[in-house]
Amino acid sequence: MNCIKKMISFMLLVCSVMVLHAQQAPYGVKGTVVDVQSFAPLAGVTISIANSKLATTTNEKGEFFLALPNDKSVEYLLRATLMGYDGQELTVSLAKNDTEFVSFALKNADAVIEEVVVTRRREKASELAILEERKKSNLMLETIGAQELSRKGVSDAQAALTKMAGVSKQDGAKNVFVRGLGDRYNSTSLNGLPLPSEDPLFKNISLDFFSSDIIQSINVNKTFNAQIAGDVTGANVDIYSKEATGNSFQIGIGSGVNSQTIGKDNFKRIDGTNWLGTVPFGAQPKMTSLTDYNFTNSWNPNAQKNLFNTDFKLLGSRRIMIGSNPLSIFFTASMDSKYRFSEGKIQEPNTAGGLMRDQNFIDNGYQVSQTGMLNLKYTWANNNVNFNSLYIHDQKQNLFEFQGMDMGISDFSGDRVHTRRQQVNDNHVFVNQLSSKLAINSKWSADLAAGFNYVLGNEPDRRINRIIERDNGDLVYPRSSSGENERYFGKMNENGIVGKAILNYDLKNGGDLERNISFGYSGNIAERTFKWWEVNHKLLSVTMPTVSLDDVESILGANGTGKYYQVETSRGTGSDALLPYYYTGKRRVNSGLASLTYQFTSDLTAVAGFRLDNYFQSVSYETNLTDFASTSYNKISKNFFLPSLNLKYTLSDNMFLRLAGSKTYTVPQFIELAPVRYRGNNNFTQGNPLLKPSQSYNVDLKWEMYPTLGELFSVGVFYKNIQDPIARIEAGGAGTTLSYYNIGKAAMVYGAEVEVKKDLWKSEGSYGENVLSAGANVSYLHSSQELSLEGKKFVKEKDQLEGASPLLVNADVTYKLFTKNVELTPSVVFNYFSDRIYSYGINDFQNIMEKGVPRLDFVTQALVNKKIGVNLKIENILNPDRQLSRKIPVNNSLIMVEQYKRGIDYTLGISYKF
Repeated sequence: MNCIKKMISFMLLVCSVMVLHAQQAPYGVKGTVVDVQSFAPLAGVTISIANSKLATTTNEKGEFFLALPNDKSVEYLLRATLMGYDGQELTVSLAKNDTEFVSFALKNADAVIEEVVVTRRREKASELAILEERKKSNLMLETIGAQELSRKGVSDAQAALTKMAGVSKQDGAKNVFVRGLGDRYNSTSLNGLPLPSEDPLFKNISLDFFSSDIIQSINVNKTFNAQIAGDVTGANVDIYSKEATGNSFQIGIGSGVNSQTIGKDNFKRIDGTNWLGTVPFGAQPKMTSLTDYNFTNSWNPNAQKNLFNTDFKLLGSRRIMIGSNPLSIFFTASMDSKYRFSEGKIQEPNTAGGLMRDQNFIDNGYQVSQTGMLNLKYTWANNNVNFNSLYIHDQKQNLFEFQGMDMGISDFSGDRVHTRRQQVNDNHVFVNQLSSKLAINSKWSADLAAGFNYVLGNEPDRRINRIIERDNGDLVYPRSSSGENERYFGKMNENGIVGKAILNYDLKNGGDLERNISFGYSGNIAERTFKWWEVNHKLLSVTMPTVSLDDVESILGANGTGKYYQVETSRGTGSDALLPYYYTGKRRVNSGLASLTYQFTSDLTAVAGFRLDNYFQSVSYETNLTDFASTSYNKISKNFFLPSLNLKYTLSDNMFLRLAGSKTYTVPQFIELAPVRYRGNNNFTQGNPLLKPSQSYNVDLKWEMYPTLGELFSVGVFYKNIQDPIARIEAGGAGTTLSYYNIGKAAMVYGAEVEVKKDLWKSEGSYGENVLSAGANVSYLHSSQELSLEGKKFVKEKDQLEGASPLLVNADVTYKLFTKNVELTPSVVFNYFSDRIYSYGINDFQNIMEKGVPRLDFVTQALVNKKIGVNLKIENILNPDRQLSRKIPVNNSLIMVEQYKRGIDYTLGISYKF
């Protein structure tokens, strides 16, 4: 705690020295509101920007002034309403003047009760509006919106997060690390409701599923408050889906290549797959007996040419007036496909310091996804109801070919082992949400939401075969295990119901200070079933025909059943051989919550809250791991009381100091508890039923300054203390099996983050203001993990957290140019993370380290005649080596656990807006 006190004292001292005053921008709209019949001025009319907190009200003379962002290319639809009056709408632009003058004349209508809303005819995700919302928020929020996503060439939510302070991506992991904390410590939600994972190996849904076409904005909550699910220590990532902003229809197409697929004439595609990503062969084997070998997919891959990446999209929005109330309709449909080709190396050490595996590999990769979303929003008076339906299909196809020494398969000197792994991951996500915000009366309001989630995560017909090449050139099949030639099927389905009911009560009693209380319930109920089948090929002691690397089907196909091999499964050959192994997970979280927002003075606001989570989770399973053959069930049943406090102090109109503290927890996921053994490329992963939850204590302090609209400078420090932390480590001496453990009693993370957004240069042109702007954020992280576990010998007593980079840097420079018919926006975007631990080493094996990687992208966008969009992206320009390495203490040599290059992506897209 002394560390926390020192950090807080230091920041308070710094902030007291840095109190400055910034001038408010003069841009805005001003005017009067009168009664249309009597021309009497109307007082108390509220003017605000929809979906933001920018607002003002008319004075006793009916006069108002509303400051607006200084973006002269935007049109605003101003809508004024007042209790007892019909609303009126006017379109306003700042194209000619810094301040526009408008007048409203409202017609009395006793039957109408409505609060004034001013709707801007532009996306609420404008970077300027988002900064203003962040400025006015009582919580520490970091948001990236659709406009910034587009400017930086971001194609999905995962890429978006890596542009934010303290966030990084790890190769081999599906999701991001926030302040050094990985998947299990973070949470994901859509429109405020929790989302399930499509992959049994992970807690969070893969964020690259969410294309920028469906994202309105992404909020990253690095600090906890009572409205967020308590199972989070790193950050909650909340994705807000797009809503209609007007009447439009847009169609877009694009194509591109990867530098490493250009000219490849040996690219291979898995048999049974196709360009669309359908799976006609099903997610589980159709065998009715061990002699009924009826697989339709061949072991032999197919040649693939014309390796062009493609994308197609349709977007439409419409706003319909039903009486005097708007119904907004937004829909999008898209398809995206990408080819990848990489060559690399993998190595694995033995206990003597030598190599037991030293192979080169090729990865033929293809990813295709389809997305569809419909959003309906109906607004009346001060209420709305919103329906959101989202479908995502994502398929990854990877055909790996390894060749070289592998003493785990053959220990004869000079032998080369050829391994081919053909893997398809086919995922479907269905999300349906219904939400409503209701103004019950002038004091009470309600926030209601319910959702149904359904996920299919399948790995159909993964094929692994191995062939040994003797030093004399002869090819033979290994016979040490029937599992050396395997077909694997994994099938997961999960359904869940989520919801919340929150009541809000206004405590202001007519005063100007913000004071309210919120309380209510949230729930998350889910059930997952995961089944898997392993079909192995036990070679018979017969004379084999000539073995060919290019024709595995002739021996391991249907014609070889009973002739060259005998089928057996992971259960053997008994009557239950075709039954799957499985686990079934059930989760039930019922939460009561309350929060109080209390503005003591115009400068000091507190948000105090608590959340009580009643958490129940069970996992039942049947596995072939002998260590767990006598058990089949485990559960976690626990109550978590989670207090939180957020303080905001206004130093000036554009300068703020924020402090947050909270307690949170982390519960092991189904797969971390279920003793299921999953085969990866060069290791196995299995769960541990003995895991227990972690608990975390969190403190954040941040100073923010907004010099002008669109500009930001902030400095923050943070501290986390995690009790009973969970980590994945190598369970075997040779590093072939990874599992999950509560390692040590505590882990600690603290660090600092600096963020800057600045307009470097401006010039007023004939067709708009040309602006050169830049943004950057830098994060320094120090972490310490106690390394102690019964039966395991670690190299160190303490070390950094797994996945925690001491240094993270993100930066971008953008120039926005307006000409007569063209709006041009070129951007350069840079990201870097320093070296970090990929996996802890044990039993004299050093840690596996991931080498720091710089990334440089160039993105340029052009809008021609307000209709035609052109987009050019060059991504990963530096194309650095991706390396996982480990030192061998016996001889202090460095081996490459994995090494490859990703390639440079070139993409050109065009769109037309009707």
